[in-house]
Amino acid sequence: MRLPGYFLLMLLALPWSAAATTAADHAARRAALMRQIGPDGMLILLAPPPKNRNGDVDWPFRQDDNLLYLTGLENAGTALVLVPGESNHREIVFSADSDPARELWNGRAPAFDEVSAHSGIQEVASSTRFREFLRAAMEGRAWGTSQAYRSFATAGLPNWQRAVRNGKAVVWMVLEDRGFGSPATAEQALVDELRRSYPELQFRDALPLLTGMRMVKDAAEIATVQRAIDVTVEAQKAAMLRVKSARHEYEVQATIEYTFRNLGACCWGFPSIVASGKNATILHYQANNDPIAPGSLLLTDIGAEVSGYTADVTRTYPQSGRFSPEQREIYEAVLRAQTESMALMRPGTKMSDVHEAAIRILGRDLLRLGLVSRNERDQVRLYFPHGLGHQLGLRVHDVVDRSRPLEPGMIVTNEPGIYVRAADVRASPVYLALPANERAGIDAALIRFADIGVRIEDAVLITTGPPSNLSAAAPRQVAEIEAWMQGAKP
Repeated sequence: MRLPGYFLLMLLALPWSAAATTAADHAARRAALMRQIGPDGMLILLAPPPKNRNGDVDWPFRQDDNLLYLTGLENAGTALVLVPGESNHREIVFSADSDPARELWNGRAPAFDEVSAHSGIQEVASSTRFREFLRAAMEGRAWGTSQAYRSFATAGLPNWQRAVRNGKAVVWMVLEDRGFGSPATAEQALVDELRRSYPELQFRDALPLLTGMRMVKDAAEIATVQRAIDVTVEAQKAAMLRVKSARHEYEVQATIEYTFRNLGACCWGFPSIVASGKNATILHYQANNDPIAPGSLLLTDIGAEVSGYTADVTRTYPQSGRFSPEQREIYEAVLRAQTESMALMRPGTKMSDVHEAAIRILGRDLLRLGLVSRNERDQVRLYFPHGLGHQLGLRVHDVVDRSRPLEPGMIVTNEPGIYVRAADVRASPVYLALPANERAGIDAALIRFADIGVRIEDAVLITTGPPSNLSAAAPRQVAEIEAWMQGAKP
């Protein structure tokens, strides 16, 4: 494949004119959040510490989602403080100082005026002063003595300090539980410290408030997600061509991730899944090292990240460019479930109801193919064990309130799948409870469709009318996939 010429054509075709999020957008989000926090509250958000890979090598820094959402600042060492009850010091951002010795190795830190211009926050202070500020605010003292902090040194935070004295002060931080055994986050550690030092303070989790805001995307966010999707669509199309000559999964992965960077994405939003043959039945397969058998299916579940927002698009296609009869039957069953359930993704509907509809639709085809003996939920779940979709945004599995119905502006994936893992089916209590004749019928189908895994995933924008498939440009119908793979010249 002559990659440079092909990718140049892709680059010229992409709609890079989408508007980026502005400082005014970030300011509007902060204002909306402060209205919810109220005059007796203080929000504190902290950038995560750099993560060590090994030895003296760190992973590339990735900003905290909520801090990025409210400020657009991507640099380490950042802290945001919002104090809605104050008229003069409502918004303060702490940022790393310029350090020539460090910048020799790692590049320059943004100047304070750049931080202010990018975020729209007028009051910028050195991150070295964050602890000093916090103690002064909690203890009712003035903070700072230089010209830059004269008003704070004189007046402090009178309304906040009044709330502290009256026992009404509430500190809001993101107290997200990241799983059993996970180390405490910087926010959780700070809350423990503040509780010990200032027992009169109240503490609340800001994540539900931020979740409510982040679930509905504004125009700039939608444009950014669309840009990430456009890059990902081109990577899917490139992968469909590369698989015809690739010998190993990692060769296709290399094409995918080259496309991400070549078209301006910073990176992937999650590790690429490039799964051939029976590996496609492993939901989060990531080794990407196995040989690609001639005639096998390849499942690529991938997403480029642009300005912090990630895409998530899955396609499954044949190495040869043509589906076998068995591959096609499974593929079209998944496609029908996706097409029919996607049409239900309208305002007021809950994704849990769309999910159940997809199970029933898949069950019809699984029954026709003999993989189940009855269209019952428990039997269908032997082949479709995961959820139908998830919110998409600053995370690939973005924050969500599952009780909330779909609303215009939400971006939600739709990703049904069928994964034929014969040994798992035969070991299942659901299968073992069936009469012998029903198990025999399923056994025959398991042999016919053994090790076939198919998932189709698209990003869907909820609108006031029909849902909009943002990733529809990636070949999805059987005829589209085969035409693309056969017609495009390497």
